[in-house]
Amino acid sequence: MDRGNFLKSSSAALAATGLSSNLKNRIVVGGSSLVSVEEGGCPGQPASSARARLLLDFGWRFHLGHADDAAKDFGLGARRRESQFAKSGNFLPVTRADFNDRDWAAIDLPHDWAVELPFKEAPLVFHHGAKPVGREYPETSIGWYRRVFDLAAADAGKRIAVEFDGVFRDCVVIFNGYYLGENFSGYVPFRFDLTDFANFGDKNILVVRVDATLGEGWFYEGAGIYRHVWLTKTDPRNAMGHVRKIAS
Repeated sequence: MDRGNFLKSSSAALAATGLSSNLKNRIVVGGSSLVSVEEGGCPGQPASSARARLLLDFGWRFHLGHADDAAKDFGLGARRRESQFAKSGNFLPVTRADFNDRDWAAIDLPHDWAVELPFKEAPLVFHHGAKPVGREYPETSIGWYRRVFDLAAADAGKRIAVEFDGVFRDCVVIFNGYYLGENFSGYVPFRFDLTDFANFGDKNILVVRVDATLGEGWFYEGAGIYRHVWLTKTDPRNAMGHVRKIAS
């Protein structure tokens, strides 16, 4: 089975990592469809108070952007780069709570928008699944993802982080209007600490802009958040111990 067909089946993708397809309905936290997976335990088990790992695969919204047209890319690049970052917490309207994303597609992760594109007969994409992704196709090479979720007031005082198992390719991560950073490889997992920008007892908005104009291989690589995303909640007394555990 090629990667495109594999990613089109959410249940197959979940099964590949040992997660059953009915996890979506097992544990719902604050109406946000977060699935609890205990550190070192089994999917669906109650999360420990020290560290909870929540599957953030469900309930996303998706929309194509544009690599060459800021107006079609939700305003990114409409101003000089330094003014885009001038005021922390005010990145772009698309990253704010009052942004209307109802016309965006409702999707679950893992997600690959390239697999849904029409085939293109062109030499530059022949070895990439014949899909129109790359510098020559700016209108189908950028994707935006939004996820709105709740954090309980009782989580205040915990360290909150988001972990991405894989995003293809370059991506910008924004949380509650704050620019967190970027990742530049489609095959490297990465994480960001959300604690300082989190709204406890209220809604939170996670936005990811994915740029697939550049590839890393000579084969079909797809485009988008093609692996799982996790939200972790860690007791600060155990946070450093967790870091040492990963480092070792």
